[in-house]
Amino acid sequence: MREPKPQASAGASGPSRPRVAVLAVGTELLDPARTDANGARVLAALRAKGFAASFLGRVADDEEAIAAALQAALRSAEAVVCSGGLGPTGDDRTREGAAQLLGRRVVTDGGWLRVLEGRLAQRGRALDAVNRRQALIVEGAEVLPNDHGLACGCLLRERGRFLFLLPGVPAEFREMFEKSVLPRLVEAFPGLPPVRTVRAVVAGLPEAAAEKTLLPWYRRPGVAVSILPHLGVLEITLTLDGGSEEELSLREGEVREALAGGYGRHLVSLDGVSLEEALGRALLERGWTVAVAESLTAGTVAQKIVSVPGASRYFLGGLSAYANEAKVRLLGVPPSTLERFGAVSEETVRAMVRGARARFGAACAVATTGVAGPTGGTEEKPPGTFWVAAATPEGEWARRLYLPLDRASVMEFAAHTALFDLWSRVRGER
Repeated sequence: MREPKPQASAGASGPSRPRVAVLAVGTELLDPARTDANGARVLAALRAKGFAASFLGRVADDEEAIAAALQAALRSAEAVVCSGGLGPTGDDRTREGAAQLLGRRVVTDGGWLRVLEGRLAQRGRALDAVNRRQALIVEGAEVLPNDHGLACGCLLRERGRFLFLLPGVPAEFREMFEKSVLPRLVEAFPGLPPVRTVRAVVAGLPEAAAEKTLLPWYRRPGVAVSILPHLGVLEITLTLDGGSEEELSLREGEVREALAGGYGRHLVSLDGVSLEEALGRALLERGWTVAVAESLTAGTVAQKIVSVPGASRYFLGGLSAYANEAKVRLLGVPPSTLERFGAVSEETVRAMVRGARARFGAACAVATTGVAGPTGGTEEKPPGTFWVAAATPEGEWARRLYLPLDRASVMEFAAHTALFDLWSRVRGER
């Protein structure tokens, strides 16, 4: 490879900012409906440290295509972070694509091979020819350890530029990025210009409705806005650069005030705290416990609540009462309610939330019922129709929503809606 070293980009007020490109490998990612769980988070983390993003792309599991994409990324940046294509199967071709571009071989790293053999043995599996591929690296690369997975990562240096190859599994990728990539980049590029970051989490508000508050900031020099939607939850990041620490501090104050005023009761946090964690904090503050009753979401709400460390301090348990018989037997929903109003109704979801509070002896509860689709709906209750109910010692509330999307999206949206409604009520919102 004989590409000239790229020049760093200028920030809003002129200082040089090193550029980093992000590339996701995977034929499945070429489907527009598939989201790249790694790219947006990486770009936000890089901006927060003072780096500039030069490239964000996706490429199929094809050796020639990977080599071409990496070449384009390296032309545009001082560093490239690549995710995916390091697994054990034949379609994992990232190492081969990088090796082709750099004119190197793909070799086995003996040290990681021993680690791999030990980890497989712990799982009761033997090291075979397929799994040995996860110890392959590009010749001359530094091995980047993977604390929780089987495939190691690689760091390649070429003509003053950095190329990081990481597994694509989101949990593995994020940890390796934070431990092995970001610290190296910060060390390699000292004197980065000051940056301030505001990470807002907004819930219960459509992405289009969130735009009004953000519009003035798109045009402001030294402000970069990114939105990561999650079906009922928005992660909004504003990165501020270009100016002294004092100037950035004043601008950050403006941003926080604008977001708080614009989003009101929909603003979960301004420091990246998730909806699930915010709910847990609110419950602890009130000294309340919670239980869940789920039909439509079938355990999704409970899973989100317990994903927060320490959830045992307030979460008592949940019931996934999918069939009508289970609603009657486990939650005490009257058969007459189901017969008269149906499972997808305000009357049923209210009976479910009462049943959850009673069965678990919880101060609060949340319940979901609906039609996830794509079949099973009626003209009155088409697929995507659902009800959520929330109850606290201060009252009980229920509402109907409709989202005409696929089954998984309806379930995820309903779970986030239920969490938002409960969080709002625990905080005393009306």
